[in-house]
Amino acid sequence: MRFSTFLVAAILPLPLLGAPQPSERAILDPIFDLIKIVPIVGDLLSPKILDEILDYFDLHLDIRLAFPGLRDVLAKVKANDLDSDAFARGLLKAIKAHSTFQGAFNDLDVDLQKNVTAFMEGASAASIVGRRDFVVPASPAAKRHFKAMEDAGSTEVSRRWLNWKRQVTPVVYEDEEKTKVMVSYVAAEFNNWGLTVSNTPALTFVPTTIHGLENLVAYAKANNKRVRAAGYRHTWTPLFSEDNEIFVSMLDLKTANAVPDPSSILPDDPSTASNEFKVIQLADSDVAGQEGKKRVARIGAAVTNEELRRWSIRSGWTLPLNVIMVEITLGGSNAPICHGGGIRHKTLSDLVRKIEYIDANGVHQSVDDPAWLKAAAGSFGLLGVITHVTIELDKMSYAVMKPLKQDIGLAIPPPEGFEVPDAIKNTYTDADLEAARKAFVQKSEESYYSEFFWFPYQPQAFVNCWDNTDDDAEVAEYPSYPDTFSQWIQGWLGGVINDDPLWRALPGHWQSVILSSLAMLALPPQLGAINTEIHTHLINALHFRRGVQNMRVRDMELQIPIPPLASDSTKPDWSVVQRAWWDAIAVVYADARAPMRIALEMRIMGASDMIMAPQTGNAFGTASIEVLTTMPAVADGAWAGFVQEVADRWMAYEYEGEKINTRPHWAKEWDGMTVRGQPWREYLREVSYKDEIPRFKAVLAEIGAEQGWALEDLQRRFSNPLLDEIFFA
Repeated sequence: MRFSTFLVAAILPLPLLGAPQPSERAILDPIFDLIKIVPIVGDLLSPKILDEILDYFDLHLDIRLAFPGLRDVLAKVKANDLDSDAFARGLLKAIKAHSTFQGAFNDLDVDLQKNVTAFMEGASAASIVGRRDFVVPASPAAKRHFKAMEDAGSTEVSRRWLNWKRQVTPVVYEDEEKTKVMVSYVAAEFNNWGLTVSNTPALTFVPTTIHGLENLVAYAKANNKRVRAAGYRHTWTPLFSEDNEIFVSMLDLKTANAVPDPSSILPDDPSTASNEFKVIQLADSDVAGQEGKKRVARIGAAVTNEELRRWSIRSGWTLPLNVIMVEITLGGSNAPICHGGGIRHKTLSDLVRKIEYIDANGVHQSVDDPAWLKAAAGSFGLLGVITHVTIELDKMSYAVMKPLKQDIGLAIPPPEGFEVPDAIKNTYTDADLEAARKAFVQKSEESYYSEFFWFPYQPQAFVNCWDNTDDDAEVAEYPSYPDTFSQWIQGWLGGVINDDPLWRALPGHWQSVILSSLAMLALPPQLGAINTEIHTHLINALHFRRGVQNMRVRDMELQIPIPPLASDSTKPDWSVVQRAWWDAIAVVYADARAPMRIALEMRIMGASDMIMAPQTGNAFGTASIEVLTTMPAVADGAWAGFVQEVADRWMAYEYEGEKINTRPHWAKEWDGMTVRGQPWREYLREVSYKDEIPRFKAVLAEIGAEQGWALEDLQRRFSNPLLDEIFFA
């Protein structure tokens, strides 16, 4: 027995999202009494943790009853004798009797229940999806949300919805003939996807026409209301609307609240054809001087990445960069200046050639001056409600993906002198480390796309660096449709265990290694040398994971400038990037509670011409680095201190005695944290963007002077408390 690797102690009840059923309580109580494992930090490595779990299962009937079959599944994982579908299937069967699973399963429609059951009983994803027209019904979360409106007052919750409906709401017409009234809701509670922002706007509107939005902003002006818009609500910071103001949902609320979201495995939705914010209009001619290579497209702010991905494959034109998630709108990713990966690429906002918006007077306006776009194309909703983005696309090319699972010590080798945590320390020759360093630098400097993942306590990293080609020979759909279904199931499983009290009772490092083992099995190349090289449409490679929406996570991401070498200011110093990577790993190992239960992720990218982009001024490029965790880690109290410590390290790097200007991703977690004791909001205003904020406001003022509004109008109509403090304090 391997008891030397852990200790057993009594524990206090852990915070639960929901109370277990009485029959479940009998199982849960002994787990609470016995299963608080205090790990020895030097043993926090996947094989040893799996041994620890197996030993505990062997000795305790209670946990075998709580998670039937899981012990055998994990034994096969340790023996490298299980693929990701079999692992997911085993996890689903292990929690099948849990009340959380039963509730989530019962929320599914009958057809989807049959498909999930078939998968659990051993049917392959390919046999389940069958044809491309395989149908998944509306998301359970959205169904619950709207059932309250349809129950006609038969329950307390639905009576509340009914009372909201009965209130007199303003009539805002979507058409000039005044025949179509904009969908609206009174006092509908708002929650963002990451559950870090909650408020109750006075009114929520769902527009589908430019004319309707003009009327809505005119109404807001007449009634002294602020207006903020959102799509899938993936921003973690409070950039949204607020209590008693107006919230504009660019997606219908069923879609916006969809967790899990079925869009990646559904056929196209014809019901959005009349929505003016769902259009994709390709220009008739190419960009001057870029014939056959680049062309612009006018894209509605409500178009999702999944809709754009499918259109790109049909049309032969693609964004050259994007975020991984498909469940996000173009308007939502453009406003906070989102980005992709690859040192030759800037941000999504840098690709914008024209912005259309509803201004503070309720007038549809546009900006296409390149100097003005440096502010307008990344303005956080301050300019107005964005309706359309004209963006520069590339002629479709094809990714040649060669995914690699590499020893953590060689994927991104530690900087010289760094003390590697004992659990993952290996012996390498100086030649091995230097070769690994050169390979990392080459991937970062030369790859079309460069991304690195470490899933907690795994001995290997996932290296996703690739180049593109114009050669379309042997191009395949990736992920395939069955793969997409498998990824969707994995995401749904993650969402279920996020909320499961029995899962939350497990030690954090157990949760981490189970999830990280599934992630490594699911990513290419898979067991049996499957997908060692993948040729696919570039847009598919950018969105190589689907169903991410199904599992809520927490996420902090900083943009670290790559500084010059002290010995040669014409060359980048990649050791800072190595240190940032290993500093995060060291902080993970410094906290036995396993605060990071999803991943450490880093993308290498370029600079930006956007005034307020975190990457602006980064001449040698940017290390976009982030840590992600599960909701149970937040409930355990392990997350907040961890991300502050990681941020403290990442914000401390210097060049020639001065702090380098590391900044947070606007949409990720940073608000409420500090930088060297100073509130981060204040630090952004007084240090990080002390020169950029006046420039940004000056450009907006120039636009307003030409188009009939002033900065004061923007603050009154489109700001919120966070933006007030940063831009108008």
